[in-house]
Amino acid sequence: MLTRRQRIELLEQHLSETRKLQLKRVLALRTRRLTVVLENIYHPENANAVLRTAECVGLQEVHLIQEKFAYKYNRNIARGAGKWLEIHESDKGLDVLRGLQKRGFALVVTSAAPGSLSPEELPLDRPIALIFGNESVGVTVAAEALADYRVHIPMQGFTESFNIAVSSGILLYALAHRIRSGTSESWMLSPDEQEALYEEWLKKAIKFSGPLLEKPG
Repeated sequence: MLTRRQRIELLEQHLSETRKLQLKRVLALRTRRLTVVLENIYHPENANAVLRTAECVGLQEVHLIQEKFAYKYNRNIARGAGKWLEIHESDKGLDVLRGLQKRGFALVVTSAAPGSLSPEELPLDRPIALIFGNESVGVTVAAEALADYRVHIPMQGFTESFNIAVSSGILLYALAHRIRSGTSESWMLSPDEQEALYEEWLKKAIKFSGPLLEKPG
């Protein structure tokens, strides 16, 4: 049986050096220190837009809680982000939130309520699970009850809030930048996880480019 390193070497033969370097560059910036949770998003285009943002800022996993509405992936909106993300779907929101807490995540809901913090004020001593609620009613009662922090985007205009696609972009970019700007490298994936993920990405990149060729003779 081939070792992982041997499998990677075989797969690498079918990609250009430029493509391999691109995969490694993106992989080096991937993090699980920040994840996003979407609760009962009604419009699929909003969920897909958030997935695109999450992948662009270097998140590795996202969580979709769909207790009321079915999620439908749209490649045109997500721009292929779903291929590179770990997307966890569930119809049991409380289980998802408690599971993240057990993994050490601080649960952070988006809220303009008094006492909420700006992205710059939010403590980053623990991994962050950023929770976005339904477009009309916001986060669930369960998420509010379990939340460790509340975060908001300060407004300079008369309008009280951004839509979910814009707010997720602002918050995820700001928090991902802060996490990577810290002195600790704990935001990075472990070397073993990076290698395992690199193998998976090689397979996906080859499949996306065309069928896997036979090993050269």
